[in-house]
Amino acid sequence: MTAIAKYSRRNPEPRKQRRSTVTIPERASPAVKLVFAEMNRQNKTYDSVEAGSGINRPTVKAWRHKNHPNLESISAVLGFLNFEFVPIPRERALPDSIREALKPIADLLRLEMRDAVGFAFEIAYRQPGRST
Repeated sequence: MTAIAKYSRRNPEPRKQRRSTVTIPERASPAVKLVFAEMNRQNKTYDSVEAGSGINRPTVKAWRHKNHPNLESISAVLGFLNFEFVPIPRERALPDSIREALKPIADLLRLEMRDAVGFAFEIAYRQPGRST
């Protein structure tokens, strides 16, 4: 009895998944840079992003140099990459009473006000029972 080769021409060895070669565009918006950085980090291909998010491959590729994504498209792709797209107000958009209440907390934690505002809204966004 002869030994049978594990792989042959009819039964080739499966191809190894190549490391993602997606690069981060220099002059893109921060959200687009995040998409491409995460695609690279998570080793996601354009095809897997298309299948997972429903946004066409050419559309995502065009974000690199030509087009700007709309809110629905960028949210879908970021959702596929396990991110949420949540707007956080800047300090100047807050009422004076909230700014004054956050100032001692920011000082105590040695944070800049923009970071304190970001953390406060992150906490408020993550509260249980929040309507989505």
